[in-house]
Amino acid sequence: ATASFARFLRTELITRARPNDGAGRELYAVTARAFLGEDVDLDDTYAFGWDELARLTAEMRGVAACAGADSIEQAAALLDADPAGQLRTPAELAGWLQQRVDEVIEAVDGVHFDLPAVARRPECTISPTAAGVMYYSPPDAAFTRPGRIWWSPPQTSHTWREVTTVHHEGVPGHHLQITTAMSQPELHPWQRSMAHVHGYAEGWAHYTERLADELGLLRDAGERLGMLYGQRWRAARIVIDLGLHLGLPIPANEFTDATAWTPEVGAAVLRAASGCDAVTARFEIERYFGWPAQALSFRVGARLWRELREAAAKRPGFDLRTFHMDALRLGPMGLGPLRTLLLGGRS
Repeated sequence: ATASFARFLRTELITRARPNDGAGRELYAVTARAFLGEDVDLDDTYAFGWDELARLTAEMRGVAACAGADSIEQAAALLDADPAGQLRTPAELAGWLQQRVDEVIEAVDGVHFDLPAVARRPECTISPTAAGVMYYSPPDAAFTRPGRIWWSPPQTSHTWREVTTVHHEGVPGHHLQITTAMSQPELHPWQRSMAHVHGYAEGWAHYTERLADELGLLRDAGERLGMLYGQRWRAARIVIDLGLHLGLPIPANEFTDATAWTPEVGAAVLRAASGCDAVTARFEIERYFGWPAQALSFRVGARLWRELREAAAKRPGFDLRTFHMDALRLGPMGLGPLRTLLLGGRS
């Protein structure tokens, strides 16, 4: 079956393909709205991505200096070499992950958020797959199975790099967001358990990576640098995805001397921004071509969440804990409708 499908791709489908791999502006605008649930100005978003790359790089240099390093790369190398932050065995990995998640929940539940009692403690486990990533699987609708944070780590993991993903997948990220909606009996069962808007879900989880620092959940300069690496990875996604699909020019920057996007340029920019390996970078570029605008869900989704919060904060009596819980209890939806429900419009 696999060989037959490969023949179909090579002999039939490719003859119908367009010469340009990019989706083009018209289709991209449609998919961007589908993923975000909100209209965004694509050119403004492209400029925002480049501005974010520059801003985050400056912030990372400041953090690296605080860690006693002369550059971001040197700081990362020093942190990687620290044996105190290395995890090697499955028992070490699982134990560190569960302990960190439990400590975060103890710090925020009832203070900054209100976790549903039936899903207060997600279960952390090592994945049998070789994906090399951390991901979340929700509980069943009746909460007979816990939400789970799965980790398929590399041979040696470094805690400073992983903490921000723990927050993204667990608390205050996906576990909090998903189980809060699932525990709202007034929501339709489809919205509780099956609705998924990427900008809402991934935007929330990425927004909480930075929020974790605001709430004091990052313990040192190394963990802050790891968070910023994650932020810069998602900012790079914006410019690469938009640039490749819309054929936008590359402005002067410190990540590439190229002036036009190609898959190779995209992979090089991603590696420079995130520090990922060549195989991961190539996989990401292929993912962007096959899923136009999904890459916006993270950083642009987080931007829209932040804008909602800033608009709400201008109103009398604003309380951050109440704002977050009210938004999450509405359940998954496009960020445009969420704005209307929370603010009564675009004010």
